[in-house]
Amino acid sequence: MRVCAAVVTYNRKELLLECLNALLAQTHPLHSVVVVDNASTDGTPELLRERGLTDRDDVRHLRLEDNRGGAGGFAAAVEATRAQDCDWIWLMDDDAEPAPDALERLLDAPPAAQVTTVALGPKVVYATGGIDANQRGHFHRRLRPLPAGEYRDGHHPSLGFLSFVGALVRISAARALDPPRAEFFVWGDDVEYSFRLRRLGDLRLVSESVMVHKRVTHSYENRRSRFWNAILPGQFWPTPLERFWQNLCGLRNYLWTKREYEGQGTLSAVGTTVQFMIKALLYDEQPLRRLPWIVRFARQGRRGEFHTIPPARWVEMVRAGEV
Repeated sequence: MRVCAAVVTYNRKELLLECLNALLAQTHPLHSVVVVDNASTDGTPELLRERGLTDRDDVRHLRLEDNRGGAGGFAAAVEATRAQDCDWIWLMDDDAEPAPDALERLLDAPPAAQVTTVALGPKVVYATGGIDANQRGHFHRRLRPLPAGEYRDGHHPSLGFLSFVGALVRISAARALDPPRAEFFVWGDDVEYSFRLRRLGDLRLVSESVMVHKRVTHSYENRRSRFWNAILPGQFWPTPLERFWQNLCGLRNYLWTKREYEGQGTLSAVGTTVQFMIKALLYDEQPLRRLPWIVRFARQGRRGEFHTIPPARWVEMVRAGEV
């Protein structure tokens, strides 16, 4: 089986290097690796050249002209890899590191030999060893992580969705579908792509294959979040206003996906938006500055409009008091 890997990166050159080293050391050698660089400004191209990676015939550095977000990066990744002479394409972010035999175990799993299987997902674990449950699961009215009991060697359950953290997609399926929706910019593109893949066949988990997700997060706490997390059953984390554009994209994309694939009505969409607003009111600092933007992006989702504010521009707006 010939496998082409694609790694999407942005300003995380050290993590990227660790990911590439793990890919090039796989016990089942890769046919090629494409690095999709979202116009990094941290010296990523220079580091790749310094380490001799761009001199290799099996590594290609595809640098985009601007930062298109994770969704735009994966759209470019699928476009680049599905044009190659491969049987499968292997997708991941730069903060993923496959175990040395991860690809071998994916390809050796019985579902890989079944023509009805269009995608396989390794077990995703944190660097500390626990399962990153949010990367695999089902979608019924909301995202539902796969129960821990489903992660058993030799057991290959069907999935409703799998993230791009190590998704192995059959090339024929990738060629039959449009790439991930670049207009999402961030969050939800993998779920939406999973829905389209499922129209062609099965998505299956392969627990024997392990992918470490180093997951760079920026979670922090404030007094409000500590108070509510102490008395409410759920655990939620506030988002700094300068990064709130991500949440807005997530809300917009989620509402669009719910409308498109589950036929979510207006009243239900209003309920989803109100829940989002309540979370901001309870946990986030300066919540009243966020509410009008929540409404604006919720409307985008319902109308199928995607007008993402570039992250750098959003930060400027926050600092200028325009948000």
